[in-house]
Amino acid sequence: MWKTVALTLLLVSSPLGAAAQTVSDWADIESVEVRERPGPALWHLTRGNSEVWILGMAGALPKDLDWNKQYLSELLDGTRAILMPPKADIALTDIAWFLIWHGGELSLPRGQRLEESLPADLRARFVAVRDAVSDDADDYRTDIPVRAALRLQQDLREKADLSFGEPRDTIENLAYRKRIAIAPVTRFAAMDAVREVLKLTPSQQHACLAQALEDVNWALGHANTAARAWAVGDIKTVKAHYREWRLGNCIMAAVQKFSDIDGRNIAEYVSAIDAALDKPGKTIVVIHMGPLLRKGGVLERLQARGIAIEGPAE
Repeated sequence: MWKTVALTLLLVSSPLGAAAQTVSDWADIESVEVRERPGPALWHLTRGNSEVWILGMAGALPKDLDWNKQYLSELLDGTRAILMPPKADIALTDIAWFLIWHGGELSLPRGQRLEESLPADLRARFVAVRDAVSDDADDYRTDIPVRAALRLQQDLREKADLSFGEPRDTIENLAYRKRIAIAPVTRFAAMDAVREVLKLTPSQQHACLAQALEDVNWALGHANTAARAWAVGDIKTVKAHYREWRLGNCIMAAVQKFSDIDGRNIAEYVSAIDAALDKPGKTIVVIHMGPLLRKGGVLERLQARGIAIEGPAE
């Protein structure tokens, strides 16, 4: 039961739900170089007596990652407000009702098994990746393919000891101690989109499972390097080893409601940052590297509005 709840939360709250494309083509941002700092990279935007500092996140971080929290604490001094990533407007009661009415759709019909339902080439790839991140193949036995895809991400985090807690936890704790207003840049309704995922055809689910296998293989080889580069502001290395989840790309290609959410979230970031630059003082904005730096992303749209951007050296 609780694993199913966790998988449902993963679908609506993790970065995969915000990924519109694999970042193979980064935006070309014309920026003045910000001075070197001993910590994660920042982008500095100014207008009159207003300023916005943007902190990019590189996805799940190793739980043992040592990064300069004092540097972030000093940055927050004198901050007017902190804008965090978009948050799904969903409660545990929503999940409970979803599971009551739709929980059975997360499993294959009685007597069917996931491995037996997959084409031979996909089955072989799935078994190899599953065994690399999971110690219990039976967990996947009756999953529909898209549920198995999400479970792979969950098992990857446990296997690689990764967490999405940071830098959010540090920022929230500092905001509380420093009495800084903190809120998501926007909230979005997610349950309708989640219900649409259950309507994906077997072939669509197979395609998304295949993308999830690529995600996990990539993360096993690159996530640790990207995270440690993030911790010291090495953007060049982050770009070489970071990418948005292809599973999210696949789901949004098939579920228009998720694609709409992503587009609205990026627009909300741009509007919120532009509005913050009309208010005196300093605002901190936290956003994932993909929507921040990809072609058509937040920084490129802000640059098109003529906003001066100081960015990290590469």
